[in-house]
Amino acid sequence: MTYLEGQSPRGMRRSASHFLAIAGVLATLATISVVGCSSSDSSGSAGAGGGGTSSGGAGNAGTGHAGVGNSGGGHVGGGAGSGPGGRAEAGDSSGGAGNTGGDSEAGSGNGGASAGGEGGEGGGSAPATQQSIRHVFVITLENKSFTDTFGTSKQDPYFKQLAPQGAILTEYYGTGHVSLDNYISMMSGQPSTLETQSDCFQGFNDVVANGTDASNTKVLKTQDGKGCVFPATVKTFANQLDDLKLTWKGYMGDMGNDPTRESATCGHPTIGTIDHTQAAQAPSVDVPAGDQYATRHNPFVYFHSIIDNQQYCDAHVVNLDSTLENDLKSIATTPNFVFVTPNLCDDGHDGDGTGTAGKGCVNGAPGGLASIDAFLKKWIPLIQASPAYQQDGLIIINFDESADAANAGASTNTGTGITTYTINLPGQACCGQVTGPNVTRPSDAILPASATVQYDLHYVGVGGDRTGAVLLSKWIAPGTVSYTQYNHYSLLRSLEKIFQTDGYLGYADDANLTTFGDDIFTNLK
Repeated sequence: MTYLEGQSPRGMRRSASHFLAIAGVLATLATISVVGCSSSDSSGSAGAGGGGTSSGGAGNAGTGHAGVGNSGGGHVGGGAGSGPGGRAEAGDSSGGAGNTGGDSEAGSGNGGASAGGEGGEGGGSAPATQQSIRHVFVITLENKSFTDTFGTSKQDPYFKQLAPQGAILTEYYGTGHVSLDNYISMMSGQPSTLETQSDCFQGFNDVVANGTDASNTKVLKTQDGKGCVFPATVKTFANQLDDLKLTWKGYMGDMGNDPTRESATCGHPTIGTIDHTQAAQAPSVDVPAGDQYATRHNPFVYFHSIIDNQQYCDAHVVNLDSTLENDLKSIATTPNFVFVTPNLCDDGHDGDGTGTAGKGCVNGAPGGLASIDAFLKKWIPLIQASPAYQQDGLIIINFDESADAANAGASTNTGTGITTYTINLPGQACCGQVTGPNVTRPSDAILPASATVQYDLHYVGVGGDRTGAVLLSKWIAPGTVSYTQYNHYSLLRSLEKIFQTDGYLGYADDANLTTFGDDIFTNLK
């Protein structure tokens, strides 16, 4: 969500309506196969797919899901070697020799390791596992409900055509409202604070530690429940990859377009100051392309474990458009982990997608699912054509939170003249998600938009509601549909499992949390 300084009441009514839930049963899933999935949602049952198998419990929102069981095949390379000093890349034939001190890519020849590295497992017949994945591309989009994205909307034909090429996760949930806390949970397992739940709108402030969660000592309890930027003792998935000598980058749309707002690398406000990237900046003479970068959609800059080393942060958190396409040209230049945040228009946050005057993005684009579709249509083929993806890649397309919110009306205080617009955020959750030590539910957060207008965000539940997600890989049979419940903590634990990190972070450290399994990776063989 965006809370714009000086926004008119009419403009805020549009923003509120953007988050209204769209009801309906998904007709699109009726033509997609159901392959080995389960659900624990109340009411409704899963329909069996013709050629697939439907294990599982109830469907979501009282509706059944059906499929016809089309399964495609993919080619599997050799398994990934592992051992002290390095990890081998999955390849198409026997493992090649390891590189000193680093990763080795599988190639032709007999598997053998030199000092500091491990050779790939020999033989194309070696079975692939999730650990055969050595390049993961995460693209996080904004504020769309599952029913809108995959069912009722007519704005995203490319995405609807793309999704059946891999796996649709019908029961994927956000972990909070309104944006930032979702990104933080994805990359660190840390839950909401009183400030991150409202996008640190009132300042880019440090978190002051005040102990840990009584039920999980890896979760930080913050002083007075506040703070935005976590101390260096709180690690991220990026730090875990560093420990494994694996590579990563965050690619941020529009970051640095206006260098007076933020840098083109590691762009963030100074600690203790107001974040001026909360609203998109329209094109101007000085900034012809405008600047629609939002710090709150960049998880990496909320951790001192990343931003305290300026050179390190500059090398890892970079502008999307000037960097990613070139990095994709070879395996050597493609990071093991790629995290893509489009700008506020391309991620669907701004605009309603209709193209109606006054309802689009500041650069004139339609926004909404229409701009999401255009973004994916540009970047997904580029990623899929890259040597790294073709060798051992996985694409994950998810959303931070759903648009399932309700405009509860407005009231004006005659004494102060302030009009308050109330938005109810349902916060449906899954996967045993807990609130954490820093916030309570239900609760309210008041955010000023101007001298006479403010929002009252009424948080009902702890989650971010149902969004769905799409995964693409040669190890996922086309037409796969999963009804297993996942959320951002599940995503983090799944990434940690794929790359075999040393333990799990925050609320990802929960043995009861389901990780991506054979309900998704239906083409491992």
